[in-house]
Amino acid sequence: MSIVRKAVFCLFFFMIVGAICAVETNFFCVVCGKGPLTGRIWMSKWGPVCDDCYQLKDHCSICGLPIKDGDGHIQTADGRLICRFDKTNAVLDVDEAKELFADTRRDVVEMYGQGFTLQYSDVAVMMFDVDYWSERGRSDGLHKFGFASTRKTAGGQCTHEVVMLSGRLRDEMTATAAHEYTHLWINENRPDSHVIDSDTIEAICELTAYNLMGEKNLPTMQQRILENPYTNGKIKTLIAIYQEHGIGYILDWVKNGTTETLDADGSAIKPPPTQTPVFIPPKLPTGLKFNGLMTIGKDDQAVINGVSFAVGDEKRLKLRDQTVLIRCDEIHDYTVVVELNGSPDQIILHRDVEKLIP
Repeated sequence: MSIVRKAVFCLFFFMIVGAICAVETNFFCVVCGKGPLTGRIWMSKWGPVCDDCYQLKDHCSICGLPIKDGDGHIQTADGRLICRFDKTNAVLDVDEAKELFADTRRDVVEMYGQGFTLQYSDVAVMMFDVDYWSERGRSDGLHKFGFASTRKTAGGQCTHEVVMLSGRLRDEMTATAAHEYTHLWINENRPDSHVIDSDTIEAICELTAYNLMGEKNLPTMQQRILENPYTNGKIKTLIAIYQEHGIGYILDWVKNGTTETLDADGSAIKPPPTQTPVFIPPKLPTGLKFNGLMTIGKDDQAVINGVSFAVGDEKRLKLRDQTVLIRCDEIHDYTVVVELNGSPDQIILHRDVEKLIP
């Protein structure tokens, strides 16, 4: 397993796996089918995992689920494994990637308006694998899920190309497609005389992905974009300016601005203070943890500090230094949205990766 592949594995696996402690349950392992499970049980995105399967060497490169022979998983050309659950929603075929890019392109133009169309509409869409990037000696390739390039002829015409990492979920690849399409628009519309620093360019592209995920009601994907260090925090500045002025202001600055960073433009309103709730949530009480998900009947419940919550439940939890009232508002695969002590401010808890020992 290459260094890049190991890093990709760690990134995904430890984001989504928690553990719960049980003496005797009605749980059956989603990997091997063994059950009812007792002792140490790991909660994955797809359900309980026994400790034996958890110790398996191979795991799904998307969700981290342990992989064993004959369980219906697939393997990409560069050796990444994708479990039987995620493979139905993973983009593996270049034709599917082309269709996804075309759909995303239509959606972002509809979102921003006709001024966001490309003058040179032909875009070559391809896919690459992890080895494609690592073999080129790029140590910064871990965050590279796609890249875009534009060639300009002597006559000023443009040819565009977008390449995206294979074997990713559709929502993730859609965000990448929105990001890379924005690069193409910038390549066509930014004059050579307007030098823009790289973090600002990437933040403008991330802004498109962030807004599209909002249009599609995917708050978890939006949260990932906010937390991604890729733009060195510049994405938050761009969101604030977008909320103040709209997208037309930002696109016009790309075409007609003179400064390297958007917030340095004398006509730009500075972003809101850092305590803006959309960016920095209230401080979490010490010891409050989202352990994972469990399924009761047909409904998912969130396990918070070992106590199960359905949407709408309010329960008191005793922490190390205080007792808090928790109301569960939303439950997602990777996060749970809660209110604390009757406050209307919502807090997002991410899956706990710690293992609880019986």
